[in-house]
Amino acid sequence: MLQEKLNECRVLMVEVSQNRQKDNEHQNVVRRNNTFFDTYKNYFVPIVKGYAVCKKYSHVNFSDKTIDELNKYIDYSKKTFEQKTVINPAKYQDGVKKLSEKIQSEWKSQTDDYLAAIKEELGILKLVSNEKQEIQKIQKIIVCMNNFSNWPVDENVSSQYEAANEKANEILSKMEFDDDIAVFLRKVKDKEASLLDLTDPIIAWIRKENLSGNIMLSIKN
Repeated sequence: MLQEKLNECRVLMVEVSQNRQKDNEHQNVVRRNNTFFDTYKNYFVPIVKGYAVCKKYSHVNFSDKTIDELNKYIDYSKKTFEQKTVINPAKYQDGVKKLSEKIQSEWKSQTDDYLAAIKEELGILKLVSNEKQEIQKIQKIIVCMNNFSNWPVDENVSSQYEAANEKANEILSKMEFDDDIAVFLRKVKDKEASLLDLTDPIIAWIRKENLSGNIMLSIKN
């Protein structure tokens, strides 16, 4: 009788151990799946969508290494969905995060360089403008351009940038000034302009644009 009860206990212990092992395996599968899907949703999908938007613009060229990494993780993601098995999700997570940082860095640096000139011109106009509405309009344009430089880029940000860029070119086309005037205004912005910079063409332009009360020269110590 005692032996039978001992045998029953052994069987129950084996079953408990097996069930615990199955439960641990299930929890490990859940953790692997969660790591994969969180990475895929929060990092990889924005990368792919952002890349598709970025390719519309000729000013950016991603490095071959970045493109190779992107293709590698596209293949891995596709294979994972097809096989319905997550393999080494921690490595996938680490690699995708590094790819996100890399593509963000390349996009931002090249876009900032591309927009630097027009943002500088807009900044100068904002500085000398005597119309409050125009100043606000210029500020909104600059904000849109700054947002465009940030990652990730989506269709909404892209549309806002294109509209802002069109408005920027429209504003700049109305303010007719040549390279000499642009240099002078940069000096005014940086507080480096002097009376020697006030040539007849520049003075004529200032009067034409009604900016006499907006431009100030400083005395050097």
